[in-house]
Amino acid sequence: MNKIKVADVAELIDFSESHFMRYFKEMMNTSFIDYLRDYRLTMATRLLLSSDSSILTISEEVGFDNLSYFNRAFKKQYGMTPSQYRKQGS
Repeated sequence: MNKIKVADVAELIDFSESHFMRYFKEMMNTSFIDYLRDYRLTMATRLLLSSDSSILTISEEVGFDNLSYFNRAFKKQYGMTPSQYRKQGS
């Protein structure tokens, strides 16, 4: 839910932002930004199936502050909208 900035994470492990981004990509084979977005989307799928919260509430709970961006990212990742995903899982 919290805003996570690359600068904050890099500072936590005493790396510069650029060194952290390079290191993360080398170790995880994806960028930190992509990893974080994918993690948040995964958490959203769990909430969509396990709660009756609105899609807006779920998007905010997992850290998206823009519902339109959440919907686009979700559809790109899963091939369907959050509401379609929820209906499919019921």
